[in-house]
Parts: sequence; structure tokens; C-alpha cells
Amino acid sequence: MGRELGSIFNELKIVKDQELDECNKELTNENYSHIVKKALLAYKHELLENLEMYDHYLDHKRGTFF
Repeated sequence: MGRELGSIFNELKIVKDQELDECNKELTNENYSHIVKKALLAYKHELLENLEMYDHYLDHKRGTFF
């Protein structure tokens, strides 16, 4: 069927971590309006939710889920 789901989640986690770093850098830009900053914060929140889901799945798969 293809690659294992855990492998896909690991790759997605790497990409989302990079996107989160870029988003945090953009949030420090003082030239953006409040609307742009609110959009970046919403995007950051979505990234954090995705990363939490990936971590939850990977921890569960490794057997470290409590």
C-alpha cells in the first residue's frame, strides 16, 4: 500500500516545524498590520494543533502514550 503512516507523520512533522519557525519569524515583523498578525496567529494555532496531533499519534505508535 505504500509507506507506513508513521513515516508520513514524521515527514509532516518536519515540514510543520519548519513552517512554525517561519511563522514565528514573520510574527516579529513590525511592519505588518494587526489583521496580518491575526492571520499569522491563526495559522500558528493551526500548525500547533497539527503538530500536537502528529506527536500524539507517534507517541501512541511508539507505546509511550499515557
